[in-house]
Amino acid sequence: MMDAQKLVIFGTSNILSDLFDCALARGLQLHKVVPHLGEEVGERDVSLAERLRQLSLHCTPPQVQPFDAFRPEPGELYLLGPTTPARAALADELTARHGLRFHTLVHPTAYVSPLATLGPGVFVGANSVIGPGAVLAEHVFVNRGVTIGHDTRIGAFSRIQPGSNLGGLSSIGRGVTVGIGATLLERLVVGDHAFIGAGAVATADVPPATLVVGIPAKFKKTLA
Repeated sequence: MMDAQKLVIFGTSNILSDLFDCALARGLQLHKVVPHLGEEVGERDVSLAERLRQLSLHCTPPQVQPFDAFRPEPGELYLLGPTTPARAALADELTARHGLRFHTLVHPTAYVSPLATLGPGVFVGANSVIGPGAVLAEHVFVNRGVTIGHDTRIGAFSRIQPGSNLGGLSSIGRGVTVGIGATLLERLVVGDHAFIGAGAVATADVPPATLVVGIPAKFKKTLA
């Protein structure tokens, strides 16, 4: 029997447990976590140490390796841990240092149409659906229970939060955040770095670097 492939996650965030869960469901070995920046643990966050402690009840937890000590090894698969805008710089640094090619990780309970295209570093969480003709660029993060309609294109480093519903034939820019439970009607254009608030219903195009909230979604503020 072949050894399990070894997953290496760069950086930490509150979605590490989703990545751990998906890796276990896929039969991957959780090999290393490589923190990039200093960990900031807020009052309602869960620390990396606590996540590893919880994981140790189910499997051997991954090794935590300093960023500067990392060297690629045979059989490794690479994925980014953070979903914040800082991950674009992290991906660039890893590519410059090590020339890494990133893994695309899809939970086994998700459905991805064979007519869809997923770029390197994409994550698709449990019970999500990616429709035919959809194109997700590099490092798009799709959380649990998301629906992405047919022929919708999503730019690099965007993150789609749990329970969101994106209509078909839409164009979502780079670095966009679609909040928890938000809905976007079909044939919309959302500019780079826009933010669709949780529970919002977008019925019209959203300009770049703009926060929209409410039902229907309306301008709240311009993002820096």
